[in-house]
Amino acid sequence: MERRGRKETVITLIIMIIIAVVIVSWITGLWSCDMGRKDLTEEQRLTISDYINSVSVLVQQSNKISYNFFNTINKIKEVSREELDKELLDIIEESRIILENGREINPPQDFEVAHGYLELVFDTRNRSYVDFKPALFNALDDLDLDISTTQITNTFLYMFMSDELYLYFQDRLKESGDNIGIGNLTVIDSTVLQDRSLTSTQNVLGFISEIKAVTKLQERRGVAVIGDSIEFDPQVLNEQGEYWILANGTEITVAIKIENQGNVAEKDVDVILTYKSEDNIADEKSYTISSINPSDQKVVTFSGLIAYPGRKCELTITAGPVPDEVLMTNNSLTVKFMMEN
Repeated sequence: MERRGRKETVITLIIMIIIAVVIVSWITGLWSCDMGRKDLTEEQRLTISDYINSVSVLVQQSNKISYNFFNTINKIKEVSREELDKELLDIIEESRIILENGREINPPQDFEVAHGYLELVFDTRNRSYVDFKPALFNALDDLDLDISTTQITNTFLYMFMSDELYLYFQDRLKESGDNIGIGNLTVIDSTVLQDRSLTSTQNVLGFISEIKAVTKLQERRGVAVIGDSIEFDPQVLNEQGEYWILANGTEITVAIKIENQGNVAEKDVDVILTYKSEDNIADEKSYTISSINPSDQKVVTFSGLIAYPGRKCELTITAGPVPDEVLMTNNSLTVKFMMEN
């Protein structure tokens, strides 16, 4: 009952803000109608056109930020906590820049009230992103779930309010255009809250529970060398005891698959090949996998290994380990071979 009361308080506040804005808009609309239509100079029309273009750019950027926000939340199982923190900070910074750029726009005469709506839109959206980050990490850290649930619900309510305010902005923009003789003045649509059910505290509780269950899987990290995927060029002809027999050639190329067996996308995974013959002639080559997602496999190829026909040789391929990896028994593969004379 206490949570419901807090939610009703927030909703009441939102309704009061919208009603206040509507009253201001109505009063200003009456003033605009009294002025009547007027002929616009070419310079005035260009000023209005530039204004619409500037607003459209900001709104497109705002839409993109919303997409990135929910995309970040939806892929939480694929990123570490540090990456999640960085991505949310980037979203907050990009939203802040849009808010500041919106405030710096000087609206044309008769469009001041419409622009006021737009500033409210960007302000509430920025506030939602700013408040969401600490609320999310409070929930993940098991700090007062009741408070963090209310905080996250309020951030989604801010998003909902910004979408409603944007509709008022569109209507007021069109009305301002009509008042000065420009019909059908429009700007692109904008909706940031993709799932309106998230304005419900109960649904947010489910949202938090799902995220907490998924983030526990982030602790499992590890890469592996897939032994049965190894391929040689020249090809393997047969086996003699523990040695593979390769066809004759002047150089050797080895290809093998590396798999991400954890639940976290890994970056900059080092793969090392050590090669030596029975005469202690040794060589080492390395390759770095720039990124590999959970359960994905990447083929790593090492070329230019000198062939030593008739000599016993051995190579070892090692992947990783990656940070916080626990199981490392499958990180390396050793193969013994000989090349035909």
